[in-house]
Order: sequence, then structure tokens, then C-alpha cells
Amino acid sequence: MRVSAFYLTALTMVFAMALGSSLVPSITPAAAAGKRPGALPDLRVAKGRNHIAEAWLADPTTRYRHYVLGSRYEAGSLVARLRDGRTLKLVLPRSSVFEDRQPRLADVTGDGLDEIVLVHTYVNRGAALAIVGVVGEELRIIAETPPTGSPNTWLNPAGIADFDGDGRADIAYVQMPHVLGRLRLWTMRKGKLVQITSIANASNHVGGSRKLGLSAVADFNGDGVADLAVPSLDRRTLRFISFKGGARELRRVRLPARAVSDFSLKVENGNPVVVVGLGGGRKHKVRYKK
Repeated sequence: MRVSAFYLTALTMVFAMALGSSLVPSITPAAAAGKRPGALPDLRVAKGRNHIAEAWLADPTTRYRHYVLGSRYEAGSLVARLRDGRTLKLVLPRSSVFEDRQPRLADVTGDGLDEIVLVHTYVNRGAALAIVGVVGEELRIIAETPPTGSPNTWLNPAGIADFDGDGRADIAYVQMPHVLGRLRLWTMRKGKLVQITSIANASNHVGGSRKLGLSAVADFNGDGVADLAVPSLDRRTLRFISFKGGARELRRVRLPARAVSDFSLKVENGNPVVVVGLGGGRKHKVRYKK
């Protein structure tokens, strides 16, 4: 199974979920939005190597006025260009939006094909994590978490990887990263998203920012299973979280200032290093020490 994530081992670095460097697939700002009519002004295109060649968000709308991502619009539709040349579009009803900027491509069903992971927000019921698949001649939401329950209660994906070591992709997100900070882990079982575990005191976003990538995934403790590095709710501490056998903190490291911008990953001396984005464009390296 091919897993897309912030997943890095001492030997391999794979997809950094829109937050940094990647091998397969990648997410980059689009150079020419004119090639994609209706695309969001701050367009980000997911590039895949499977049957989905590209995916992007389109049709900006003001029907949901949360604006947690800094721009005064959200996406009303999702577009995917397939490897066979077809272009498919999923248009949402007026009751919801994609409160997101970056599609994430990953095989979360285990069928060998990629799905698209997005934040799908209902105008009256809040945000949900949605899995969109290619079904015949259309894009369709094939699974979704329960919505958060009320408007203006957003969630932000933090990583996609096999976090519990069972061989299947899992998805981590932070629910309400500005006020609640509940880190939740989900996986697909029998066609439905099921929560595996959760842990408190996490954040991966600054309110009003377009930076969605305040997290990183790697096998930090060397047990062969992906772990998650994510800030605490106040973003002053970097927490290393393992989900193998349940959510638990492996280690925490105090940061010199609040995390405010996208993280990236490096390998130094065969070990993963998290590069934390601080204010003023500064970068701070954090090494996990066993």
C-alpha cells in the first residue's frame, strides 16, 4: 500500500502533506491559474503519480463567513484531472463548502488507488474530514467524519500515514486548533471513517493564516511506525506523539518562540529533524533525542 504523509524514516522521506518537500505526490502553488478556470486565487495543486494526476479547489464562495484561512472566501467545488485525460468536478450544495486550500492525495482505502482528503464544512453543522474518490464518471464523497457540530468550529489535517502499525493509512487532524486543540486519529474500516484515538493539547494553525502545515510525520523513535510532531495548543512546545498502542507523548521540546509557519523535515546523520517555522521567517531545528 502506498501511503502519502509527512512520513520519514532514516532511509526514506515521502510525501510531506502540503507542508514541505516530497517525492510522491507533491503539492505546489500553481504557476498559472488561468489553465484551471474557476480555481481559487491562492490555488494549490496536488500532483499525483497514480490515476489522479492533479487535484485542486475551485469556485470561491462567500456563503460561509468563517474565513479562518485569511481569505474572504472558501471553495465551492473540487476538480480532479485524471491520468486518462478526463477532468471531473464535484460541486457542493449551498449548505456546505470546502474550508481548505490544499487537496491531499493518499490511498486511504487500501485499494491501490488514491483518494482526496479535504476539510468539508457544513454552514450550520461545522467541519468534517471528507474522503473523495473517483466513482465511475464522477467525484464522490465516499466517507466522512461526523461534523464538529456548530459553525466556526474548524479542523486542520496534520498527517496521513500508518500511525498505528497495522499496515493501513490513518489520518490525523486537530479539531479547533485555536481554542480546543483535540488531536484525533481516524482510519477507514468497512467503508467508514472510524476514530482510533485522541489526545488533548495540540495545535497546527494560527487563526487567519494561510499556513496549514504546522506538523511533521516521521519515525522519530525508530520503532518502524510513523509518529507525529505537532505543537502544543499555545504553540510554544513541540510534542512528539506516538499512536502505536494508543496515543502517548514520546517527548516534548520547548521552542524559542511560538510556531507560526509551515514545518519541513530534514535528515541529518540518518535521523529525522523537524524544521519549525517561527515568526519573521525564522527557522528552528528540533532533533528527537532518544
